[in-house]
Amino acid sequence: MAILERLTKKKAPAKKTTKVVKEESSTEAKASVASARAADFAGVLLKPHVSEKAAMKADKGVYIFDVPVSVNKVEVRKAVEAIYGVKVLAVRTQRGIGKVVRRGRTAGRRNAWKKALVELKPGQTLSLIEGV
Repeated sequence: MAILERLTKKKAPAKKTTKVVKEESSTEAKASVASARAADFAGVLLKPHVSEKAAMKADKGVYIFDVPVSVNKVEVRKAVEAIYGVKVLAVRTQRGIGKVVRRGRTAGRRNAWKKALVELKPGQTLSLIEGV
């Protein structure tokens, strides 16, 4: 009998709930979103690649970063745009395979590496290695 009562009973209408939204100022909201996005890409850019060639390229708007071997061009583009707040025109990558080295009888291997050449839109700069 209880099963039939459940089927014939009409359901009560659901209660409506209202959410209270705390409003933040636009600058605080933008800063928190930018810092959250930058935190998402913390492991993508390991460090800026410092060399004479990198310094010459920086004058032309191309910046070089050491990146993990597992990242791709799209991730590098998003990371640079999120962390530095600039627009990226192109990303090129170079991958190096670790060489086999010997120490006496023991053979080992150097770590593989990858670097990304990031070209910014004209008129934009990064102050990474100025004066080097």
